[in-house]
Amino acid sequence: MSLDKYLKTVRKLNNMGRWAPEFMHQRATVSEHSFLVAQIGQMLAIIEEEHGNKVNWERLFKKLINHDVVEALTGDILSFVKHRKTEMKKMVDIIEEEVAEEHLLSYMEEPYRSIYKNLMFDGKDETLEGQILRAADYIDALIECINELNLENCVPFEDKYNTILSQLKLVNLISAKYFLEDILPGLTSDCKKLDK
Repeated sequence: MSLDKYLKTVRKLNNMGRWAPEFMHQRATVSEHSFLVAQIGQMLAIIEEEHGNKVNWERLFKKLINHDVVEALTGDILSFVKHRKTEMKKMVDIIEEEVAEEHLLSYMEEPYRSIYKNLMFDGKDETLEGQILRAADYIDALIECINELNLENCVPFEDKYNTILSQLKLVNLISAKYFLEDILPGLTSDCKKLDK
């Protein structure tokens, strides 16, 4: 077995729901989220280039479309669990790599095994492209929160919105600041819970 198992595994993302323990009116799958992160990341990259930064588009798209592939094996490990402590984040990273190795990568022959391992675990680093991925991931989560708030699903999505917004404000990108100042107000303009 080789790449056929990879394709079968990735298709599971079509059925993996996000925000697993929360009630939601509109639940997105991980594959929907990945597509939207790619769209948002593309927008952020265009903004970066419009402001003089050079984007490595190949590296960016590889990061965007592969950042949650391992969730086809582990499910959506909630951010507030994963990032609770540095030790926890390191342990989750180790477990994700072990699960991917055991249940997916071990079935692949080289060179595909090494290539896919790098794709799956080469995401939110300190490169411009890694930072764009981080911001795009936050932005999609913000939009999911806004949708739930518009549907009066305030607990826990109002707190989640504020937490994610605080994290996005720490991303040091021109495009993240542009999003916060010029795009986010249009997304929240009809949301009574955020109209403060």
